Amino acid sequence: MPSLPTEPFNRRIEVLLAVVDTPEETGLATQLLEQRGWAVRPWFGSNPDAIGAGRCGLLVEVRLYGARFGAVRAAVSEIEALAQRHQAGMWVVDAVLVEHELTRDHRTVYQTREREDGGAARRSLSPRALRTALTTLRLVMRPGPPNVDLVAELLEQGALTGRPYDPQRHQLRVPAGMEGRDLNASQPATTTPTWVILLPLLSGLLLALTAGVGLATFDGFYLLLPAAMAPLLVWPVGRSLIGTGEQRPLRLQLAWGALAVGMMTSSGAVLALTMPGPLPEGARVLTYTAMGLSALVFIVYGLTYALLHSWFSRNAHWAVPALVPALALTLPWFGGLLHTVYLRTGFGIPSDAVPVSLYWRYLASLKPLGLALVLALLMVAFAGWARHYHQWTHSRGMVTVGVPLVSLAVFGVSALAGIAEAERAAGRAWVAARAGKAPATYYGLESDLVCVEPMAKEISVFKGPLEGKRPLLTFGPSGDRLWLWDPRRTEALSVRLEDVIVTEARQGGCD
Repeated sequence: MPSLPTEPFNRRIEVLLAVVDTPEETGLATQLLEQRGWAVRPWFGSNPDAIGAGRCGLLVEVRLYGARFGAVRAAVSEIEALAQRHQAGMWVVDAVLVEHELTRDHRTVYQTREREDGGAARRSLSPRALRTALTTLRLVMRPGPPNVDLVAELLEQGALTGRPYDPQRHQLRVPAGMEGRDLNASQPATTTPTWVILLPLLSGLLLALTAGVGLATFDGFYLLLPAAMAPLLVWPVGRSLIGTGEQRPLRLQLAWGALAVGMMTSSGAVLALTMPGPLPEGARVLTYTAMGLSALVFIVYGLTYALLHSWFSRNAHWAVPALVPALALTLPWFGGLLHTVYLRTGFGIPSDAVPVSLYWRYLASLKPLGLALVLALLMVAFAGWARHYHQWTHSRGMVTVGVPLVSLAVFGVSALAGIAEAERAAGRAWVAARAGKAPATYYGLESDLVCVEPMAKEISVFKGPLEGKRPLLTFGPSGDRLWLWDPRRTEALSVRLEDVIVTEARQGGCD
């Protein structure tokens, strides 16, 4: 008995195989194919010579998940790779994509309701009578135009489900809009060019973006123009976005249109309110925004194709909670590493001598690790698109191993880039301090130029001497000690707070 598929599928490819006509080879081929969750049955063709002498035929239903494009070639490649890997004597003779027209419904829908046993108008308006008139007891769907008499006769004979049907108690009717069509009648072509759909959709979204800009910039009577434009775009955008047909009701078109127009209008208003500089700079901002939104759509769809019906989706119930403590420990550790590189490289000050809030450590690590995460997600998105279009059939193992390795490499390179950026920030702070200016803040590390005056002639100074005639750089006290950096000597020194008087350095330096 064929085994059931273990993975969901949305593509069926029927493949005719020529197998060596021996019980051993036929059994091996059947076992290999059924282990993949594919249905296998013998082939009884009218012309046995079509598959060659000394061979028997097997019909295999290959089940794949992904796009229509490339599905047949991927199914053939899967079977040929399986045969080569196990040295099975089977060859592909024919492969065809199995599809049924499910979007066009030719059936007539018949509803069975209970007849009213009275005739008085007051009984027809009673709650029970109304409930009886609106309650459907049975649904019958038959191909072709409506034929109530024939269906009623079939129901009386019990030819369908065998359930009783009493024409004295039951009433058979066809609701409006549920009439079927003749199966032999020619159907109009439903194929629409892509540009016919995309051009109105992109135009509507661009107008919605423009309406958002107008809502943020216009005033007075002119504000009514963008305010009226956005609601008028809801139905055309929704119709272009999800299409028309009986399976696409008006409320669904309006819902999708309102969502798309609302997002674009809000984006236009936000861009207009935050757009810096003159019009050319604003145009660049709009261009970058469009590119960012396009990349976001590409990544989101690619991640969906990569993670849906995968190891991650099957184990997300424990994999996602396991990532939370890992990130909670990794982010502050990396942020502390960046702070250490900044202090050690630029000023030679120990990192534990400058207390920094845990939130700043998180914030310091977000930029490099966030960039690494975006690049890793981009790699996974590429793999998802390749999986969706069946392009990794011959290199599935390489993709499965290569994507995690490349993602780890991206994280490593981004970590090194973050460390290099911390070193460059330390270099800029070093130059500013040498020029007598307070360096810029680096993720919570605030430094000031101060004047330090010893309270006695001889005090304990670590890596002295202490020069009180020129400004020194400090990142603040740590406990009972103060770490300082001398811009002239480019050396770090430390003193006890109780031994010195610290004042803010003036423009001319220290007296």
